[in-house]
Amino acid sequence: MNKKGPIVIIENKQGDRKLFIEVFSELNYPNQVIYFNNPETACKHLLRHKIKPFLFFSDIVLLNIMNHKVIETNIDNVGTLFNCPYLFFTTSFNQTYVIDPYSIPTQSYFVKPYDYVEFKKIIKTIIDYWLKSKSIVQHTKKTIKTSDTQ
Repeated sequence: MNKKGPIVIIENKQGDRKLFIEVFSELNYPNQVIYFNNPETACKHLLRHKIKPFLFFSDIVLLNIMNHKVIETNIDNVGTLFNCPYLFFTTSFNQTYVIDPYSIPTQSYFVKPYDYVEFKKIIKTIIDYWLKSKSIVQHTKKTIKTSDTQ
Protein backbone atom coordinates (compact mmCIF):
# COMPACT_ATOMS: atom_id res chain seq x y z
CA MET A 1 0.00 0.00 0.00
CA ASN A 2 1.30 3.41 -0.96
CA LYS A 3 0.53 5.50 2.13
CA LYS A 4 1.91 8.61 0.43
CA GLY A 5 -0.23 8.10 -2.65
CA PRO A 6 -3.32 10.09 -3.49
CA ILE A 7 -6.73 9.52 -1.97
CA VAL A 8 -9.21 8.88 -4.78
CA ILE A 9 -12.79 10.07 -4.39
CA ILE A 10 -15.36 8.72 -6.86
CA GLU A 11 -18.46 10.87 -6.57
CA ASN A 12 -20.77 12.18 -9.27
CA LYS A 13 -22.84 14.60 -7.14
CA GLN A 14 -21.41 18.12 -6.79
CA GLY A 15 -22.81 18.64 -3.27
CA ASP A 16 -21.20 15.46 -1.94
CA ARG A 17 -17.96 16.26 -3.73
CA LYS A 18 -17.90 19.70 -2.06
CA LEU A 19 -18.38 17.98 1.28
CA PHE A 20 -15.31 15.80 0.68
CA ILE A 21 -13.30 18.83 -0.48
CA GLU A 22 -14.15 20.71 2.71
CA VAL A 23 -13.43 17.73 4.99
CA PHE A 24 -10.07 16.95 3.39
CA SER A 25 -9.13 20.63 3.46
CA GLU A 26 -9.78 20.75 7.21
CA LEU A 27 -8.11 17.41 7.96
CA ASN A 28 -5.01 18.59 6.08
CA TYR A 29 -3.48 15.20 5.26
CA PRO A 30 -0.39 15.42 3.02
CA ASN A 31 -1.94 13.08 0.44
CA GLN A 32 -3.23 14.60 -2.76
CA VAL A 33 -6.98 14.09 -3.21
CA ILE A 34 -8.16 13.25 -6.75
CA TYR A 35 -11.83 13.35 -7.77
CA PHE A 36 -13.59 11.34 -10.48
CA ASN A 37 -17.22 10.99 -11.57
CA ASN A 38 -17.13 7.20 -12.04
CA PRO A 39 -14.94 4.16 -11.32
CA GLU A 40 -14.14 3.48 -14.98
CA THR A 41 -12.62 6.92 -15.56
CA ALA A 42 -10.70 6.70 -12.28
CA CYS A 43 -9.17 3.30 -13.05
CA LYS A 44 -8.24 4.24 -16.61
CA HIS A 45 -6.59 7.48 -15.47
CA LEU A 46 -4.67 5.86 -12.62
CA LEU A 47 -3.44 2.98 -14.79
CA ARG A 48 -2.48 5.24 -17.70
CA HIS A 49 -0.44 7.53 -15.42
CA LYS A 50 0.86 4.66 -13.25
CA ILE A 51 -0.51 6.29 -10.09
CA LYS A 52 -0.55 4.11 -6.97
CA PRO A 53 -3.29 5.48 -4.71
CA PHE A 54 -3.48 5.19 -0.95
CA LEU A 55 -7.29 4.78 -0.66
CA PHE A 56 -10.45 4.87 -2.75
CA PHE A 57 -13.73 6.31 -1.49
CA SER A 58 -16.58 5.54 -3.88
CA ASP A 59 -20.28 6.33 -3.76
CA ILE A 60 -21.92 2.91 -3.61
CA VAL A 61 -24.81 4.08 -5.79
CA LEU A 62 -22.32 4.27 -8.67
CA LEU A 63 -21.64 0.55 -8.26
CA ASN A 64 -25.30 -0.21 -8.81
CA ILE A 65 -25.65 1.96 -11.92
CA MET A 66 -22.41 1.00 -13.63
CA ASN A 67 -22.23 -1.53 -16.43
CA HIS A 68 -21.50 -5.00 -14.95
CA LYS A 69 -18.47 -5.44 -17.24
CA VAL A 70 -16.95 -2.23 -15.87
CA ILE A 71 -17.47 -3.47 -12.32
CA GLU A 72 -15.77 -6.80 -13.04
CA THR A 73 -12.90 -5.16 -14.88
CA ASN A 74 -12.15 -2.34 -12.48
CA ILE A 75 -13.64 -2.69 -9.02
CA ASP A 76 -13.20 -6.43 -8.62
CA ASN A 77 -9.49 -6.13 -9.45
CA VAL A 78 -8.75 -2.93 -7.56
CA GLY A 79 -6.87 -4.77 -4.80
CA THR A 80 -4.61 -6.40 -7.37
CA LEU A 81 -4.28 -3.39 -9.64
CA PHE A 82 -3.61 -0.77 -6.99
CA ASN A 83 -2.86 -2.69 -3.77
CA CYS A 84 -5.09 -0.42 -1.69
CA PRO A 85 -8.49 -0.43 0.03
CA TYR A 86 -11.59 0.45 -1.99
CA LEU A 87 -14.19 1.83 0.42
CA PHE A 88 -17.85 2.34 -0.44
CA PHE A 89 -20.09 4.96 1.13
CA THR A 90 -23.69 6.05 0.82
CA THR A 91 -26.21 8.29 2.53
CA SER A 92 -28.90 5.62 2.53
CA PHE A 93 -28.93 2.12 3.93
CA ASN A 94 -30.19 -0.52 1.55
CA GLN A 95 -29.37 -4.20 1.98
CA THR A 96 -28.50 -4.67 -1.72
CA TYR A 97 -25.96 -1.87 -1.38
CA VAL A 98 -24.22 -3.87 1.34
CA ILE A 99 -24.42 -7.28 -0.34
CA ASP A 100 -22.91 -6.12 -3.65
CA PRO A 101 -19.69 -4.58 -2.26
CA TYR A 102 -19.10 -7.40 0.20
CA SER A 103 -19.27 -9.88 -2.68
CA ILE A 104 -16.12 -8.18 -4.02
CA PRO A 105 -12.94 -9.03 -2.08
CA THR A 106 -11.14 -6.45 0.12
CA GLN A 107 -13.93 -3.91 0.17
CA SER A 108 -15.57 -2.02 3.01
CA TYR A 109 -18.79 -0.08 3.38
CA PHE A 110 -19.94 2.81 5.55
CA VAL A 111 -23.02 4.99 5.78
CA LYS A 112 -22.26 8.68 5.43
CA PRO A 113 -23.94 10.53 8.33
CA TYR A 114 -25.93 13.67 7.66
CA ASP A 115 -23.96 15.52 10.34
CA TYR A 116 -20.81 17.24 9.01
CA VAL A 117 -18.82 16.77 12.23
CA GLU A 118 -19.64 13.05 12.34
CA PHE A 119 -18.73 12.63 8.67
CA LYS A 120 -15.39 14.33 9.27
CA LYS A 121 -14.72 12.03 12.27
CA ILE A 122 -15.47 8.94 10.18
CA ILE A 123 -13.12 10.04 7.38
CA LYS A 124 -10.37 10.83 9.89
CA THR A 125 -10.81 7.47 11.64
CA ILE A 126 -10.65 5.56 8.34
CA ILE A 127 -7.54 7.37 7.12
CA ASP A 128 -5.76 7.12 10.46
CA TYR A 129 -6.53 3.39 10.59
CA TRP A 130 -5.04 2.75 7.15
CA LEU A 131 -2.03 4.97 7.86
CA LYS A 132 -1.24 2.84 10.93
CA SER A 133 -1.86 -0.53 9.30
CA LYS A 134 1.12 -2.65 8.35
CA SER A 135 1.46 -5.10 5.56
CA ILE A 136 2.20 -8.75 6.26
CA VAL A 137 5.73 -8.15 4.92
CA GLN A 138 6.33 -5.31 7.41
CA HIS A 139 4.98 -7.43 10.26
CA THR A 140 7.14 -10.42 9.30
CA LYS A 141 10.31 -8.30 9.10
CA LYS A 142 9.64 -6.86 12.55
CA THR A 143 9.02 -10.33 14.03
CA ILE A 144 12.21 -11.72 12.50
CA LYS A 145 14.25 -8.73 13.64
CA THR A 146 12.93 -9.08 17.20
CA SER A 147 13.70 -12.80 17.37
CA ASP A 148 17.23 -12.29 16.00
CA THR A 149 18.09 -9.96 18.88
CA GLN A 150 17.04 -12.45 21.57
